[in-house]
Amino acid sequence: MKKVKQIELGPFKMVYSLRFLKEKYEQIFREGDDVQKQQAKQALSVFEKHPVLANGTTSEAAFLENKEALGFLMGQLFPVALTENEIKVAVLPYTNQPFFMSQRMKKIVDLGNEIDIFGELYRDYDNSLDLLTYAIILNKYYKYDVDFDRPKTISVINENGEKKRFRAAFNGDFLDIYPNENAIEITQDILNKLLANANDKAVWKTYFPENSWTVEGFGIVNLLDTTLDEQIDDFKTHLIEPNRESFDSLAEDIRRIFNLPNLQVGSYGVDHKSIVPPYDKHFNTLTISSSDKISIDNYACCDFNRLLFEDVKPVVISNVEQYHDNCGGSRLSKILLEKGLKSVALIPISVDGDIEFVIELATDKVNQLNAINMVKLEAIMPFILSYSRRTINEYNNEISAVIQEECTSIHPSVQWRFEEEASKFILDRNYGESPVFEEIVFKDVLPLYGQTDIVASSKAQNKAIIEDLTKQLSQAKTILQDQIHDKSLPFYEQLIYQIDKYLLGLVKDYHANTEQEINLFFGNKLFPLFKYLLSTENHNEITAFLDTLDPDTKSLYNARKKYDETVSLANKLLSSFLDKQQIKAQKIFPHYFEKFKTDGIEHNMYVGQAISKYHQYHEVALYNLRLWQLQATCEMEAMYYTKQQEFPLKLEVASLILAYDVPINIRYRMDEKQFDVDGAYNVRYEMIKKRIDKAHIKNTNERLTQPHKLCVVYSSKAIEREYLNYFEFLQAKNYIGKNIEVVELEELQGASGIKAIRVDMNHDLKQVKEVFTVKDLQVV
Repeated sequence: MKKVKQIELGPFKMVYSLRFLKEKYEQIFREGDDVQKQQAKQALSVFEKHPVLANGTTSEAAFLENKEALGFLMGQLFPVALTENEIKVAVLPYTNQPFFMSQRMKKIVDLGNEIDIFGELYRDYDNSLDLLTYAIILNKYYKYDVDFDRPKTISVINENGEKKRFRAAFNGDFLDIYPNENAIEITQDILNKLLANANDKAVWKTYFPENSWTVEGFGIVNLLDTTLDEQIDDFKTHLIEPNRESFDSLAEDIRRIFNLPNLQVGSYGVDHKSIVPPYDKHFNTLTISSSDKISIDNYACCDFNRLLFEDVKPVVISNVEQYHDNCGGSRLSKILLEKGLKSVALIPISVDGDIEFVIELATDKVNQLNAINMVKLEAIMPFILSYSRRTINEYNNEISAVIQEECTSIHPSVQWRFEEEASKFILDRNYGESPVFEEIVFKDVLPLYGQTDIVASSKAQNKAIIEDLTKQLSQAKTILQDQIHDKSLPFYEQLIYQIDKYLLGLVKDYHANTEQEINLFFGNKLFPLFKYLLSTENHNEITAFLDTLDPDTKSLYNARKKYDETVSLANKLLSSFLDKQQIKAQKIFPHYFEKFKTDGIEHNMYVGQAISKYHQYHEVALYNLRLWQLQATCEMEAMYYTKQQEFPLKLEVASLILAYDVPINIRYRMDEKQFDVDGAYNVRYEMIKKRIDKAHIKNTNERLTQPHKLCVVYSSKAIEREYLNYFEFLQAKNYIGKNIEVVELEELQGASGIKAIRVDMNHDLKQVKEVFTVKDLQVV
């Protein structure tokens, strides 16, 4: 017997006795059948020979020295036929020291590492109160309804190093608690105070003085093996923790449930008729490689494929080698044998009628997985299905979120308004109403528009097209001339004549349809001819020419490739820079922002109280954002020219800003998935924005936008004064050159009296880390 930890008895006086067991035998002797009476008679004779067991004693030693008598009497409560199966122990009152136990209980106690696995059973922590005894007093004696009940467990490590868990149930049929002379009556007020201070020993000692209550008799503790239940609970816990550690824990949980330390766990996905790797990198795969994507028809034999993917039933292969021989060798069996796996179970998981993935279980020993132990899956399958359904939904939601962010994103500054409308939509639907997602409108916002575009991009693109087509036509002409060098071929001469006409047209009369006409000429005339010539004999010059053509467009793609790559690199560079600067701008005041890639970068900003739900708008925010826009544009263009030498072509850029001081309304167009100006009056802003890029200075042929110059277009004197102050400040910061001019633009359709401030850019500026504000203007 293991040493029992000394426990403070508190207010309780212990009387160790079997008095209530004797009374039970006396009742049986009076009322039982002949067999029961004979057994009761034998027990009562033992009590007569050992009166201390019935009369009781306060001496634990005096009680326990009647070992043989205790063994006989307890034997009636612990049948020999059940001693190897029942997990039961008789314990002394309060201390829970065991004095008789079943054989199975002895084995568990011998395995326990603790000094006393029963002594602390009903204590939450060291030196805490055993509230069970107090609960019996309050409920049984005073008839209060006090719930101190809570599940208690015992854990021991078995000979294999595995933790076994047991739930304890206490039987108090042979135990009584009664007050002594110094016991205090527990009133409702006192009870309220005790419950309010449940863990305060001093309070309990006040109303339960020393030796004020007697605990007499003994208790019986029954243990129920809950190891499997606990393992299933662990499994459920790890299912809701999606990380590397939880997936490792899930695999370990399944090993414990199956009691197979060598069990390997994997999974793969099913996408219609294909088997694909799992979408989560934390999962392992056992029967496919991490990069495989194969048809389900090529996975296993026909019978197993049908059972697994059509009937959605588990497949258990107890002996992989035998299966391999019987089926003539399938892809599945070959992979399993290569990995040294001898038994395997494949469990299909279906969500809403569609098989989503398959769980793989495998071991390196024959018959370790079989139809019998697969029954253990029934206990955890509901949780796997629930987890799978949730995981698939979360994955689909994640896909939707990525699509929304990458393709139809809602800017964070206005996300709250969409969430409000979505919440209203859901509530209306849940209450049985006909939900309508109302249009999102932001009223009285001020726009800020800007662009940094490639200058004369159409001319640069046309030049690249003409260069490629000229070279392509000239090479084809040379091939044809070689063919008629020794003999006259009128058809070839006609083709050369057509080529000359196209070459002349590229120089003098290039138009939008020229490229298409030349491509059709090659497709209908020259390529069929070249194909024929190659079929008759070897023509290295034709082969070499065809190899220079782009395989997709069947045309020469050299100069155009340089142009396209330059535009792409420039756009990525400008877009990335603007995104980083936008993070700073949002800190000034939350505002809506969007950008577009064309032959350069355009951006729209809208600011006002309607945009921000949680911040108070002031005009200073607008002024600071206008200054930020100028600063970012100067820095962006300077950065472009620093990187220009790295591009295939050296294309020039020009920057333009529209300063508009009339509030407008913007509306989110559901069909176009973007914001647009709302109302006929507000359309004027869009008209001006679209026309100023190609506008000329009044009474001249000079375009407003020029390389190395920044233009700000406006229509009011107040805006002019404001921006002149900004430019004066930027000059002081060496962000722009010395030349500042105010020009009037030609009359635009739908707008007149439009003016612009045009300044020289300084591409050698030294970029500062901080964002300029209107407060900085006062310092300068």
